Amino acid sequence: MTETTAGERNRAGEWRPQDPIKLAPINDWPPAPVKTVKWAFGFPGFLWPYNAFWLAVTLVTWIWLTPELVAMQTIEAWWVGVLLARNMALLLALFGGLHLYFYIMRAQGDEFRFTLKPFITGAKRFLFKNQVRDNMLRTLAVAVPIITAYEVLTYWMFANGFLGLFSLGDSPVVFWGWFAVMILAAPFIHSVHFYLGHRLLHVRWFYRHFHALHHRNVEVGPWSGLAMHPVEHIIYFSTIVVPWVLALHPVNALYQLHLAAFLPALSHSGYDRLKVGKRLQIDAGAHFHYLHHKYFECNYGGSLLPLDKMFGTFHDGSDAAHTSLRQRIRDRRKAMA
Repeated sequence: MTETTAGERNRAGEWRPQDPIKLAPINDWPPAPVKTVKWAFGFPGFLWPYNAFWLAVTLVTWIWLTPELVAMQTIEAWWVGVLLARNMALLLALFGGLHLYFYIMRAQGDEFRFTLKPFITGAKRFLFKNQVRDNMLRTLAVAVPIITAYEVLTYWMFANGFLGLFSLGDSPVVFWGWFAVMILAAPFIHSVHFYLGHRLLHVRWFYRHFHALHHRNVEVGPWSGLAMHPVEHIIYFSTIVVPWVLALHPVNALYQLHLAAFLPALSHSGYDRLKVGKRLQIDAGAHFHYLHHKYFECNYGGSLLPLDKMFGTFHDGSDAAHTSLRQRIRDRRKAMA
């Protein structure tokens, strides 16, 4: 093993953090209030910069890059085209920007990089026999239109009074209070929905027909995050259904959709964290999800909530956890024999 920053790299070029993965402090028992407050409000922390940054993107998108709601009472090509072009630009900037930063400019070198293996070329399982081009096409030509379709339907239903009917009274204080609650709840809604949808996609029939396409990416990069079968896109982005039922304002639905659209870029980056300058390091749970792509039958959710621990599929990256995973797979195969 060779030591690198906060981790170690073996002879095969695989790097892992020194410390096992830990769940967010809100899951600690007995409760650890000081630790939880630091996690939530510290810098970097749960609220800032990560979730606050995505909220800022959502607000900018809604205020300056989205047509007036009244104009969307009737579905017309011009405003659908505006949303499609805007979503294409956002994903190009984020996913393409991270790929450029990590793999073209090599701005971070191999620091915090999980593997030194290059992206796959010459393999028939990828379109154009090229992993990156395959992933880009599936993201831009499939994911973006599906994201846009969900967004179009959401605005049309809000504009025509089919959504936003959940009522807590006429008080502006209550209205905006509930708006804030939905904003704070959005990462947790995403976490639960992702876990449930992901477990469904690992049911044999769904996996074979749909999810196996995403798992062609064993070694992942930013463009791998939304490289999915269209049916998986539909399931994954259906997280917006929750604000359809509970939200009073379209921004809540847009923020929920943005979390689903944007989070996979960094969690599939192939790096444990993103360095911004000399001091700021952003951890997006990439190691948690990297282990899922590596071992398939663990870490279906994320580290925000204890769902994988509850259902016995948590892998913290340690040797002990890997031994436990292998034993669980052997026991299951014996039971099925």
